[in-house]
Amino acid sequence: MLSQALQRPSPTAPDLHYLTLLQRKAKLLHLGEGYPRALQAGAHRSHFQGQGMEFDESRLYQPGDDIRNMDWRVTARTGKAHTKIFREERERPVWLALDLRPPMFFGTRGALKSIIATEVASLLAWSVLHQGDRVGGLIIGAAAGRGSAVIKPAHGRRSIMRLLGLALDQPLWTTAVGQQSVPETAPDLLPHVQHLEHLAHSGSLLVIISDGRGMNEQAVQRMRRLLIHHQVIFVLIHDPFESALHDVGLLALTNGVQKVNLDTANRNILARHQSLFAERRQALESLDQHPNFFLLSCCTTDDPFSVLNTFLGRKP
Repeated sequence: MLSQALQRPSPTAPDLHYLTLLQRKAKLLHLGEGYPRALQAGAHRSHFQGQGMEFDESRLYQPGDDIRNMDWRVTARTGKAHTKIFREERERPVWLALDLRPPMFFGTRGALKSIIATEVASLLAWSVLHQGDRVGGLIIGAAAGRGSAVIKPAHGRRSIMRLLGLALDQPLWTTAVGQQSVPETAPDLLPHVQHLEHLAHSGSLLVIISDGRGMNEQAVQRMRRLLIHHQVIFVLIHDPFESALHDVGLLALTNGVQKVNLDTANRNILARHQSLFAERRQALESLDQHPNFFLLSCCTTDDPFSVLNTFLGRKP
């Protein structure tokens, strides 16, 4: 019903009003329920704290204190009985890493990958807001001089609007109109994974929304380090042209500087792109064996809400 009520205004140009309206659908999503593995109900604490409470400080024992909370180490060191004081575990901050590098401005069917990725980010951001956690994000490939690429996690609508505004402020939304961005080239993802690792506090939920270009062995190894302290959802955005062999005619491509024509009737060219996509997916699937990692795939012909709802829909 909601999918029919809200229609994407354009397959190539983002619309802030539409992205804002997606919060209606986002109410049906939840990053703590209905998730296959890493984000089952209660996952805010299951992997990292274990008790739903975290240690705050030790103080001198007082009559009535629970003997199970005795801090024996401090007691032995000081010679006076001390009790551990706990406080409720902080809510889990959520980081959304939205890939808007040039290859994301590509699409042969449905919509541009960048459009799908931005809608996924919007849906997840509104979902986090509804469940009461803090949400922040960063733009992968943000153009210089377009403002900070990082929005620190915070409560409330304002941080989401800032993140969406930052995403829509990227110049490729206008320069890529009428042209496709060269799909086979992209900078290494490693620096962006390292940046995310530096920004996020232990126990955060990290959502990377990307086509996975630049996910080389070094980036995979860094991701493994990331999974020690964080839970990671990788939403793999792809176009049918990349994942299967399709002749879609002559494509006009650009990397933002140079322009070329790509003959998709050339079987060698199609096979190359399919091979590159298969390598990226294989690298990500190698991480999918980790309990703190989950790989989710979304094609440019898919409805982002329907894909997310399959895994994150609220239980009846």
